[in-house]
Amino acid sequence: MASIVKRNKSFSVVYTSYQGGKKKQRWETYHSYEAALHRKEQVELIQIKQKERLQNHADNLAELLEEYVELYGRVHWSYSTYTNQVALIQNHILPAFGDMKLTEFSPKTIAALYSRMRNQRKMTPQILSSVHKLLHSAFEQAVLWEYADRNPFHKVVLPKSFPCPMEMLSNEEIRKLLHHSGFSLLGIAVHLAFAGSLRKGEILALTWGDVDFKSGSICVNKTLKRVRKDAIQALDRNDILYQFPAVFDEGRTVLVLKRPKTRSSIRTVYLPPHVIDLLQDWKKVQTPCGKNVPDLILRYSSGRPLQEEALPRMLEKQLLTLGLPKVTFHSLRHSSITYKLILTGGNIKAVQGDSGHAQAEMITERYGHVIDSCRKECAQNFQKEFYEAL
Repeated sequence: MASIVKRNKSFSVVYTSYQGGKKKQRWETYHSYEAALHRKEQVELIQIKQKERLQNHADNLAELLEEYVELYGRVHWSYSTYTNQVALIQNHILPAFGDMKLTEFSPKTIAALYSRMRNQRKMTPQILSSVHKLLHSAFEQAVLWEYADRNPFHKVVLPKSFPCPMEMLSNEEIRKLLHHSGFSLLGIAVHLAFAGSLRKGEILALTWGDVDFKSGSICVNKTLKRVRKDAIQALDRNDILYQFPAVFDEGRTVLVLKRPKTRSSIRTVYLPPHVIDLLQDWKKVQTPCGKNVPDLILRYSSGRPLQEEALPRMLEKQLLTLGLPKVTFHSLRHSSITYKLILTGGNIKAVQGDSGHAQAEMITERYGHVIDSCRKECAQNFQKEFYEAL
């Protein structure tokens, strides 16, 4: 409760508040008793509402995160995000500070907790960044649900991390890779990754119905993903298009074809005629699949899809054989985007249409050096075409 204390010719409203889990006495001075009385009534009303709120909401972080996963995660997360976030909570967040009261979190306390976490043996800058993003989002919901007055994670600054640049093959190295891969699963996959800027899951999910041979294009509208069975049950979504029968009944995961996470990932990609011709030849020699089974472009003779790790393994083996630098399969997509930016003179929108990035900023941030070189070339062309003619 609050009280009014007369001090000379002024009146002070005295009450207790909590900040960062600590009790603090407040003194607010007013020049008239009426103004002080009005403020006292305001403070007491706020305290009553806060007391009612505290009786019905999560008390500590573990309780908040339980509600957060149930009410927010199940609605907004994809299957893989759900699995990763739950693992992050169980393995890193709850053991570190799951029993802390919500009122104990302050920017200073969080900075100290992060400092302690950074010294853990298995902690990386990427994991710490993921922890911060999750907790920031959870406390945003806590504010929305009126469990907290503010989000203490707003002002927390993580230490800067400098990710290593991704290794990529040069155009000549990709030509060598394609030449020696020949007419094979790996060869077709590399063509689709480099010429089409496709992600691995998008390549593995392509069916013959997605290919328009007349227009020379493919429709990217789904992805192949291995997801946990408990995530499927927890989320109860309608974005799974097909669930492949499990090889082992006791397995905890299944392969599914699902819709992409973002609308921007659904797109039409035009391929070079050489790649379209390869796909036509590939279709002619492919063994027909059974009925009611997705007619995948890349699959085993049994009709089952390639595992997600199959293409990276094939690529690693081929690179070793050819003496080429060891790169990830995903790096082929980066090589593709880099090459297309150069070909188009830095046309971000055109490249974004192929890559399926949700925002153009994702391209400018990662490939800014390529765009800068295109701008320099533009200035040189401007000089040649305009100023040299003066």
